[in-house]
Amino acid sequence: MLNHALGTVRRGIPTIVIAGVLVVASATSGATAALVITGKQIKDNTVTTKDIKNGTLSTKDMSSSTLSSLKGATGPAGAPGAPGAAGAPGVSGYQIVTASAVIPANDGGEVVAFCPAGKKVLSAAGELQGAYTGTAVNLDLSATKATAYAENYFDTADTLVIDVVCAVVG
Repeated sequence: MLNHALGTVRRGIPTIVIAGVLVVASATSGATAALVITGKQIKDNTVTTKDIKNGTLSTKDMSSSTLSSLKGATGPAGAPGAPGAAGAPGVSGYQIVTASAVIPANDGGEVVAFCPAGKKVLSAAGELQGAYTGTAVNLDLSATKATAYAENYFDTADTLVIDVVCAVVG
């Protein structure tokens, strides 16, 4: 029985070797073909449209002159769109209101400027005309007036001025 088994193994070895060689040859044949033909070896103008698989080229594969030749004429203008919604009311009636007050030497004080009726404060700035000491500006909650405060640290009187930007706000 052992002889019969060894005879079968001996006869199967060549078959296994041939099958292995065929598997290796078929697995490397595609890679071998890819290594054999390169782009440098293809003659210019020999690859045609039917040689290129559909969907494999993109714009990065084409020259800029080819891409520009693919552009057609500009089409007709489309129909006008629907009108947009009305915008929010804006600002109108811009006006600057100025007020001033004399601040005695070594003293503090304030000046108030009011916007005309129907207008609101958009901005305000205050300054002492003769000095660069601290001034502050306060806007009231109704936004119809602004107040500037200042301390005059000098031995002479100074004028505190406030400029208020007023406008009709819709």
